[in-house]
Parts: sequence; structure tokens; C-alpha cells
Amino acid sequence: MAESMRVAILDAVPEKYWQDDEGFTDGEKFFDLLFPQLPGAEIDIFYSAEGELPRSVDDYDAFLVSGSPASVHDDEAWIARLAQFVVDAEARGKPIVASCFGHQLVARIWGGEVGDNEHGWYIGNYELTIGRRFDWMDPAIETTSLYHFNQERVTRLPDGAVSFADSPDYRDFAYTLGDNILCVQGHPEQPLRAMNNFLVSVAPELSDDALRLARERIDFGGAPDAGVWAQWMARFLRG
Repeated sequence: MAESMRVAILDAVPEKYWQDDEGFTDGEKFFDLLFPQLPGAEIDIFYSAEGELPRSVDDYDAFLVSGSPASVHDDEAWIARLAQFVVDAEARGKPIVASCFGHQLVARIWGGEVGDNEHGWYIGNYELTIGRRFDWMDPAIETTSLYHFNQERVTRLPDGAVSFADSPDYRDFAYTLGDNILCVQGHPEQPLRAMNNFLVSVAPELSDDALRLARERIDFGGAPDAGVWAQWMARFLRG
């Protein structure tokens, strides 16, 4: 299916934040992550936080919703439009992968809850324990590490969601909803450069201890398992 499929990346980062990583956008980083796993596929980027969305959900076979420095609780018209688009895509049975902000948006749309991290910012390379395996999870592994950069999280899953990965401090950092939605709190798309750049942008909000921990965790354990998640996401998007 990859040879003929069309994938839309819905970038939820407002343009004013693009400078935080030297002008590289999350849409571009997800393109670079997924393109090698979907040879022949057409992958287009829509900057949803800037008002861009596909004309119709029927124009694409699958969708990916990115992270964002915005909160799903923000009263922004673009968030409402993006949420409705996700609802429409799900209703047509389209595969949807959602990361960080997208993961939280999906939870909120379908009746889950999103709140503050009890321990403050969660920044760095953290291990996830895989509690359940699906057919698209090849290679099959029991633990995986991912970059995280968030101060909010899903505190209650939507009814019917299936949690399959937990972090050391928080449950439900990855889940599926039905057969066509995959959500993960982490950031397989972000390189080390971006994590360090993002840390600079939020450093004034952090205590000395929190900043020290974030620096340690960004470098913890070497490179995260972005390649594994890229394979999983690509297989899920193929349906």
C-alpha cells in the first residue's frame, strides 16, 4: 500500500515557535522520520496552527498530528478546527498517529482528561515499558526510550482506549483508540539538537534543579529509539 498511499502531517506548532529550533518545523522532522519507512508514499505537510488543513479527509489515506507548545486547553480557533478534522478522519476510518499535543488532543476529544504533570516539566530521554504488543509493533521489544518534552499529560484515558506503554513516572504514555488511532506522548521526530534548543527556550521557567535534571536526561542512555517508533508508526499508518 505504501507505493500509492498519501499521508498528511498536521503540524500543530504556531509559526512564532519555529525559531526555537533554528527554523526547522515539526512537520519537516516528521517527514524525515517517516519518509524512509514509506517508500513511494506521498507525504504532505499542513501547518494546522497557521490555518492549513487538507481540503477533505478523503484526499489522504492517513494522518499524523504533531506535538505543540500550545495546550489542548487553549481557546484557539485552529485547535477547534484541527479537533474537528481529526473527528472527521476517524469517522472515515483513516489511520491516525498522534504525538504529544496530538496524543492529548485525541484523549480530550473522546472524553479523556489532560492535566499538569504532577512533578512539573518532563524533559529528556525516558524509558517506556511496553505492556502490550500489537501486530504493527515489529521489532517487538519490551522497553524503548523516547525523548519527552511536556508539562501536561493525559491523566485519564478515553473510554475504550488501550494503554500499551508507561513511563517510569506516568502511566498511559502510549495508547490506541479503536483500530485506527495510535497516540504517544513522546517525540520520536526530535533530534538531540532540537531538545537542547527547546531546553534553552524554557530554561527561564525551570528551577536550577529542574534544569540540571533536564540536561542530564536529554543525554541519558544515548540516542532514543526513534527508528523503532518510525517503523511502528509507518506500519500503523499503512493500516
